[in-house]
Amino acid sequence: MKIVIDARLLDKINNTGISRYIEFLLEYYSGKYPMQDIYIISNDRRFHYNECNVIYTGLKPYNILHFFLFYFKIAKLKLTLYHAPFYSGLAFRSKTKVVVTVHDLMYRIVPNFFSKNLIVNKLKIAYFDCIVRLSLQSADEIVSVSQTTSNDVFNFLKRNSFTIPENSEINVTSDDRILKKFNLTKKNFFLYCGNSRPHKNLNILYKVFETKKDLPLLVMAGKGHRAGINLLNVGTVSDHELKSLYESAIAFVFPSFYEGFGLPVLESFYSRTIVVASKIPAFLEFKSDNIIFFDPDNIEELYIALKDAQGRKFIDNDFMDKFNNKNLIAKYDELLAKV
Repeated sequence: MKIVIDARLLDKINNTGISRYIEFLLEYYSGKYPMQDIYIISNDRRFHYNECNVIYTGLKPYNILHFFLFYFKIAKLKLTLYHAPFYSGLAFRSKTKVVVTVHDLMYRIVPNFFSKNLIVNKLKIAYFDCIVRLSLQSADEIVSVSQTTSNDVFNFLKRNSFTIPENSEINVTSDDRILKKFNLTKKNFFLYCGNSRPHKNLNILYKVFETKKDLPLLVMAGKGHRAGINLLNVGTVSDHELKSLYESAIAFVFPSFYEGFGLPVLESFYSRTIVVASKIPAFLEFKSDNIIFFDPDNIEELYIALKDAQGRKFIDNDFMDKFNNKNLIAKYDELLAKV
């Protein structure tokens, strides 16, 4: 038996959401099958994982030439199961059983995702559509990380998918030195962490925190954020520092126009911090008393939500049980039984 997990997008330095998902899959498969049956595909020759086999390749998931070459490389291995943790899998059907996980189809849904140039944007969508469509058509089972993503997959390809949410607890100790470094006090600031792409809708944050003088500071972690009146850009932070910021914030603010899931919502909840989030389908799936919604186009609604958050306390309940590893493992066991 040969079970293969594609870890080409695993980033141990930046530890992205997809990296955490790949690490979850590595733990899941290595806990279910003997180590000698587990094969991991990596583009990093320094990579190793316990006693698993590592297959090194320089082929990139979203280079279309590499995408086709990758199929022939995998076909030679005579695998039992190949799991792609992202939507670049195998170009054609094969005897290998294939599972592909889709986190979102944002590139098809968010306007001007690639470029403000209409022609360039359409060409890039067509480029990605080729890879994604072939990958999903060749999959025996598709995993969607939310009902929102499952709906998007069906609308795109008319294929049903198996909905299994992600888990995103930051399992490290918090490093409060970041609070001292920036003169922050606990429960006296709001937090945003993430990139600054247009769909993140950060302009509404800039406007509300710069114009509403009675709001506490907004701390922004990640690349590309601006500093300004009542805005503090702390740049890229470690997981230890991020956990400290989550635990210390009044609330995490998530104003996106579109997301496929919303890992920071879970990260906040695990830190016992409430969330102020835009009223979009993926976030509405989090039916919890610890999230306050607002219209992502309405600055006054955001302001009211932020004021509301200042008077809220985190409510402990069993909401997070559906996202714990025990339940997720049971869902993956069910998935593999189908495959």
